[in-house]
Amino acid sequence: MCGIAGALGIDPNLARGAVQRMRDSLRHRGPDDEGIEEVRGPAGFAPAVLAHTRLSIVDLSEAGHQPKHDVPLDPASPPNVVTFNGEIYNYRELRPALERGGWPCRSTSDTEVLLHGYRLWGERAVERFEGMFAFCLLDTARGLAWFCRDRIGIKPLYLFRPRTGGLLFASEVRALLAAGPELVPRRLRPAAVESFLAQGAVMSDASALEGVELLGPGQSLVCDFDGEPLRSVRYWSVDFGGADGEIALPADGSVPAFSAGPPSREAARWRSEVVAELSSGLRRSLSRLLLADVPVGLFLSSGVDSAAVAAVASEVSAAQLRTIAVGFDAAAWDETEAAGLSARELGTRHQRVELSGAEVLASFDDVLAAVDQPTVDGFNTFHISRAARRAGLTVALSGLGGDELFGGYRSFVDVPRALRFRRATGLFGGAGRDVLASLCDRAARHPASKARARALAKLGATLRRPADLVELYLLRRELFNVTERRALQPLPAASDAFSGLETNVLSTLTADRGKRDPLDRIATFEFSVYMRHMLLRDADVFSMRHGIELRVPLLEHYAVAEAARASSRFRRADPRPKPLLVDAAGPRLPSRSWQAKKRGFTFPWRAWLEGPLRERAEAGLAGDGLRNAGLDPAAGRSIWSAFAAGDARVSELEVIALLVLTDYVERNRLTA
Repeated sequence: MCGIAGALGIDPNLARGAVQRMRDSLRHRGPDDEGIEEVRGPAGFAPAVLAHTRLSIVDLSEAGHQPKHDVPLDPASPPNVVTFNGEIYNYRELRPALERGGWPCRSTSDTEVLLHGYRLWGERAVERFEGMFAFCLLDTARGLAWFCRDRIGIKPLYLFRPRTGGLLFASEVRALLAAGPELVPRRLRPAAVESFLAQGAVMSDASALEGVELLGPGQSLVCDFDGEPLRSVRYWSVDFGGADGEIALPADGSVPAFSAGPPSREAARWRSEVVAELSSGLRRSLSRLLLADVPVGLFLSSGVDSAAVAAVASEVSAAQLRTIAVGFDAAAWDETEAAGLSARELGTRHQRVELSGAEVLASFDDVLAAVDQPTVDGFNTFHISRAARRAGLTVALSGLGGDELFGGYRSFVDVPRALRFRRATGLFGGAGRDVLASLCDRAARHPASKARARALAKLGATLRRPADLVELYLLRRELFNVTERRALQPLPAASDAFSGLETNVLSTLTADRGKRDPLDRIATFEFSVYMRHMLLRDADVFSMRHGIELRVPLLEHYAVAEAARASSRFRRADPRPKPLLVDAAGPRLPSRSWQAKKRGFTFPWRAWLEGPLRERAEAGLAGDGLRNAGLDPAAGRSIWSAFAAGDARVSELEVIALLVLTDYVERNRLTA
């Protein structure tokens, strides 16, 4: 796990310094080693410059140094060179095939397998790689640069094309900014700000900065040595509720239809096959992901996702599994007692690390400094990862992905219910719905509780939204409502008026309208929007801030494919939550992990903003950050005043979002 950066087609005198600054900005991702190299290609092209910062996980020797060269069979041929971030978990299984093909490995590094795999199989090599990765491989003889990203999009790879030509790439947006304003302008995208205000993150492969884009998940891109694109291929994708090309449906290719009654014999047989494949896939995944040349542990909470990973890991591991639970000094937010009981039942070597409110508050600006793109999530990942690093871990396993794949979120229940409600209110007509919505708004101003205020406000918004599954899903996760967003900034031309998403992103979500089961569509939204653009992005940034490699066993692509092709009926509670995962994990899974009420590791932001963070919030919103972000400072201060006055309709996360955005803009010296 590392940081990578580089430049193609840029004047060497400019590229060398730019890439060196990019590398320096990524040292937190790779504190163990670093390298930078100028690589010559065909005549007529400027040399490419590659950089790498290394977090040593596999093969801690000098053989793991990057950028890494291969050794051509023909001594007269130039070597290929790669800078690689991530892990290829099945590299040991691939080595015999490479040796038979005439490419013996001289180290125990997965990076060498990547280089030799390209020599033997070309760009199709990526279809054999299993893991999480992002890389740039230079084929110096042919004058090609091959960029690639893992199937799920766990590891990031950002690209930028300067106005003067060429291509820059890096593991983080901030690294591209470090290249310098003569190459990368410090311009914020208004549509990205709108997406962040609406959903709490930039929900797009287009980043917060003008021109900086993320290579898509499962995407392979080949450029020439000037960085000009030659071909782009999506080598893998997943389809919820249908076959993805790797795992077949029943023999006749059909998808069984289910009634509301007991499952048919055919459905029961199909479910058994899915559980068996998932069970096998989880064990295959954990047998690989537990291997490393550094200490490995597992983040254990009170929930079923991490407990399922722990149950399978403790079964397949030859050594005693190490688990860690991060507790909080307020009982209402602490999960460690339940996690400790599960650890005792599984026989793990368990450690509880307590996190105090004072420590979180003292680290508030440290978290903001770690933000690579604006987000209201990730604070917990920052603190958990720091605790794990202090506890001596370098690799940590997480249960991320379980809610998206196995129906764990309330959205799987609430959104279809909201759609039925919205369709039923269609009988009132537009004027009738407006009256009902106004009554909800009025009631929300004088609620019995803060939770009731937000629920009434959402109900009023539901009545005003189209009777559409996508719109209502996005409304459920909405941060600032439409009225608040229009007070803060005009609607950007590229954004949808209701959802706040960019119209091209929204069109991909609505393309399958009416073609699939609603629960399959919600799983698609959770997987491809919320998980991809918030959870995975934040997990990478905030774990790597502390030099922690975060592995996600539930997101190995073969497990994802099997979970995705299962009928949505299989993901419904029976009444156990996530029954597919519970059954796939097997009898070692502690029953308390799925019997307990679902909880999240959250912080008491409202109490803090009303108390010890109040002055910090007022100071943050009084500066130039709102104006530099293209927002109306008066509207931002109005939102803070309403919150400070106790208006329950204003969420504490709205205030956190404004603080994150203003700090991000000021820290990176951005303008709208």
